[in-house]
Amino acid sequence: MVRANPAPGEFCFDILIEDADGRNLRIESTRDLNTARERLPALAEQYPGTRLLLRSRITRDILAQTDGY
Repeated sequence: MVRANPAPGEFCFDILIEDADGRNLRIESTRDLNTARERLPALAEQYPGTRLLLRSRITRDILAQTDGY
């Protein structure tokens, strides 16, 4: 069952590296979408050529991704 309303202060978004085998490795978690969207390009600069994903913990949807492999 998917929770519609996270607890206050709960991390809701993950920024992940998608490795060559398709596994997702969490780099960072944030509480709000704006912060996650700001962090994604900054982290992508640290990992050039690697696909980073922004995923909702609540819905498990991929909300954004960078170019990569």
